[in-house]
Amino acid sequence: MHIRLLLFLFCLLSFFPCFSKWEKFRENKLFTEYFEVDSIKKVNGIIYVWSMIDYTEAKEDGNLSTKYYSKYDCKKKKYKIITIVNYKTNMGKGRDFKYSKNITSESSDSNWIFPLFNEDDYLKLKFLCD
Repeated sequence: MHIRLLLFLFCLLSFFPCFSKWEKFRENKLFTEYFEVDSIKKVNGIIYVWSMIDYTEAKEDGNLSTKYYSKYDCKKKKYKIITIVNYKTNMGKGRDFKYSKNITSESSDSNWIFPLFNEDDYLKLKFLCD
């Protein structure tokens, strides 16, 4: 009986979304953007991280938040999105979501985005790399 309770608590704590540490990156009238600090990994000079945009109002498709798994190349000042998860709820919570993985983007050298110096994406790159 105790083992079942411990297993249940472990599963609950492992998958409960509020235990992620989201650091606010920027905010405006339309959305707030966050990085999941605990997810940041650096492998061979490439930074992998989850980010999230939490919208103040639902978009046309009904989504209230979107999570992105991306990789950033600090030396070449470029990034690419590997995974996108759209949620019908704020802060990426709940079970009503749509998951998209861009396998070709992840494995090939195409689809890199080179942000311009004055763009918000460049500020993200600088924030993660510095």
